[in-house]
Amino acid sequence: MRVAVVPAIFLTTLRLAAQEPEFVLPEANPAPAAEAVPPADAPLPIAPVPVPEGIKLFPQDPAVAGSFGMPQDVHIHDEGPKVEYDVQTGIVQFSGPFHVDTDNGMKLRSDKARWDQKELKFYVDGSVKMTTKDGTEVFADHAVADTKTKTVTLTDNVSVYQNSLLQRGNKIVYYWGEEKFEASDLRAGVDPLLLEAGRFTLEDRGGKQVYVGHDAGVTTHDVEEPGFWLRAKETTIYPGDKVTFKNLRLYAGDTPIFWLPYLSQPLDSDLGYHFVPGARSNWGAFLLNSYGLMLGGHPNPETGENEDAWLLSRWHFDLRTRRGVGTGVDLSDKRLEDNPNLTGLSLYYSNDLNPDISRTGITRGFVNEDRYRIALQHRVPLDLEKDAEWRVDANLNILSDNYYLEDFNPDLFRNDPNPDNTIGLFRRDDGTLFSIFGRLRPNEFYRSDTRLPEIALDFARRPLFDSPILHEGSASFDVVEEEIGSASMSAVRQLLKLPAGDPMIPLLLSQLPAYERELVQRIRSLPPGSPAIPGLATQLFSPGYTRFNTYQEFSMPMNWGGLAFTPEAGIGYSRYSNVDGPSKSVDRTHLHAGFEASMKFSKDLGDIKDRNLGLEGLMHVVQPYARFSYISTDDLDPLFPSVDRETFSTRPQPISVPSFTAIDSLRDWSIFRFGMRNKLITKRDGQSYDWLAMDTYFDAFITDPDYNRNFSNLYNDLKWSPLPWFNMNLETQFPIIGDGSGFSEVATRANFMPNENLEFSVGYRLLDNHPVLTDSQRLDLRTYARLNDKWGVGAFQLWELDDGTLEVQQYTLNRDFNSWIASVGITKRDNRYQDEFGVIFSFTLKDFPSASVPFKLDASQE
Repeated sequence: MRVAVVPAIFLTTLRLAAQEPEFVLPEANPAPAAEAVPPADAPLPIAPVPVPEGIKLFPQDPAVAGSFGMPQDVHIHDEGPKVEYDVQTGIVQFSGPFHVDTDNGMKLRSDKARWDQKELKFYVDGSVKMTTKDGTEVFADHAVADTKTKTVTLTDNVSVYQNSLLQRGNKIVYYWGEEKFEASDLRAGVDPLLLEAGRFTLEDRGGKQVYVGHDAGVTTHDVEEPGFWLRAKETTIYPGDKVTFKNLRLYAGDTPIFWLPYLSQPLDSDLGYHFVPGARSNWGAFLLNSYGLMLGGHPNPETGENEDAWLLSRWHFDLRTRRGVGTGVDLSDKRLEDNPNLTGLSLYYSNDLNPDISRTGITRGFVNEDRYRIALQHRVPLDLEKDAEWRVDANLNILSDNYYLEDFNPDLFRNDPNPDNTIGLFRRDDGTLFSIFGRLRPNEFYRSDTRLPEIALDFARRPLFDSPILHEGSASFDVVEEEIGSASMSAVRQLLKLPAGDPMIPLLLSQLPAYERELVQRIRSLPPGSPAIPGLATQLFSPGYTRFNTYQEFSMPMNWGGLAFTPEAGIGYSRYSNVDGPSKSVDRTHLHAGFEASMKFSKDLGDIKDRNLGLEGLMHVVQPYARFSYISTDDLDPLFPSVDRETFSTRPQPISVPSFTAIDSLRDWSIFRFGMRNKLITKRDGQSYDWLAMDTYFDAFITDPDYNRNFSNLYNDLKWSPLPWFNMNLETQFPIIGDGSGFSEVATRANFMPNENLEFSVGYRLLDNHPVLTDSQRLDLRTYARLNDKWGVGAFQLWELDDGTLEVQQYTLNRDFNSWIASVGITKRDNRYQDEFGVIFSFTLKDFPSASVPFKLDASQE
């Protein structure tokens, strides 16, 4: 017999219906006249009765739950319009929304459900949602809650969400008493991974929940038929940390292409296994291997893992057919702020099979086969004061020989061929920087100086005693000695002996740094026995001195009706003693005076709109400015062994004395700098945006410290960024008044992406008639073309137009295999005396960016 009742009388009604042949409703809630109950085998009608709003179906009454065999820790709620009970089958039908709650925090919700009193199970259909005590949410089409085994089995379109984990499949079983899952045929997601497992379980290891898949596959290609799989006998995912594989096989589609017995692959791109294959002229065929893992911290007694590890280590094992085996390790402290200059400790060693091989073709002298590099770029913060920052900085680079970087670290060699060696203690607060600084000279084959010690105190510009006058300055004490590098020594001595016109002179000069080259040329220009030669030789080989230097400057910004005017005055003093060479102790006094002045004008050009040019309104801002700088000082003798000197450059020198760090090159000057800044400003994303900016200026000399000029070149620095897919930078300088600076320079680069399938970058640099630097006219072109959905080609070419040499050629071909990209790159470099060739192969999982599967092309190797 099936009946429908109102919730307020449901408990009494169900108890009577199970015991009496007639069903009588209490008078308190009269119902239609009772009819005689037909025989038990006759079909019974269903009489739905609406549920009053706000009344729960089952109050929390153990007696009620017990009458239907319901467990004491299971509670049922129904907010639907009707309830149906079948006396013969013992099944209660709920129209929903329906809720089942357990005492341990599991919640099961759906649109409709039924309770089977004989089986002691809940059958749930429709949009099923289950929430566990730990916050896991499961969605499915159907569910069965078995109160005897305390399990919930969810089937059809199952989705499981837990933190960053997403699982999908057809079936999952939850044991609410043990609070664990058991799944089959689920695909799980832990960003950026997708896991397919024959059997998938959630386990607690050392207080952390991990996901273990057996006969599992991992991919990041989130489609029904992924293009690649990493499959293993057992796969364990530690969310946000790593993935471990036992008996790993790598599949491209259904084809196995790689196998490892075990791999622990962190989700951090710095960790795990990486390799780079290829070939180069001076290396032969190579395979560069590295593996990164975290060290330090304290091991968890349950898992054995260091959960607070702080030391990143990357271990190297490289194979080069022409060089042999190279090994090393890089260690860096991840507790420090991210800083590209703080790379930690790097150790590398190779027993070189052919140390005499040169990339350029220039013959080397003897080079020991033991090649190594020890580098430390590290910072140690010190907690000594509350209002000041103390730190120890180390930048140490110990190399086996002069050619190590050229042979084994070409990327570093291009940017910093003579790395520094310094260590210092620093204290910094809001207004000052104090340092005790030392420069070491472990690499005797480079020209470098030692400073033991350098003590300095720098003052930032700020008000003096709360007055409108601003003060900035510095004071330092140095013991300085410089030595020519042993690598240059033989070339220098040979150059000094060669007769004029010898064909070896240009070749040997090209191997020297610009400063040494200029001194050699000056010495060679003097007649034999000239009294100037000993002093120049000291400058060339081993200058040195002890120096005290201080400079203090005062300024006072003012504004007169839109004219910003800042007068400046400064005084400095330098004392040189213990001088190596013909010069003796020297005292210098520096007096400085100057000013800065500028005005700003603007005009709204109207509501100019052009989507093709990136314009949304336009305003023109003009800022004419002028700066005057005068300094009078006691000039050093031309033969004085300067160490802190100007480097040769094409750019104008700073005329602000605090910014002029080449203390030994400080000399009399009197310079006006006139210029004008122009900006065109538009709107971008509701904010002001510099659509075009140009700075035009030149120097007028009363006293020129360099080349006895009246006027410098006219300088133009322009930056134009009208659109996200186009930008250009342009720097030019030309003589326009008289001879100017005597040379011309153009440096420009444009980046352009005309459509989604083509992008290119063009750079050009011209240097003509510079008094020290070599004339050059260089053009480079970088381009990439996407031919179709599968193929792409790239190219890079660098021409030296001055002598018609195509210096560098690089070409790449890329094939997209859905989630794979296969690439081959070929390069040729013309080093004038010998050509250099290289080829690199790359197989990259483009959908696996942060998981760092071991396929990555290290472009810096070329």
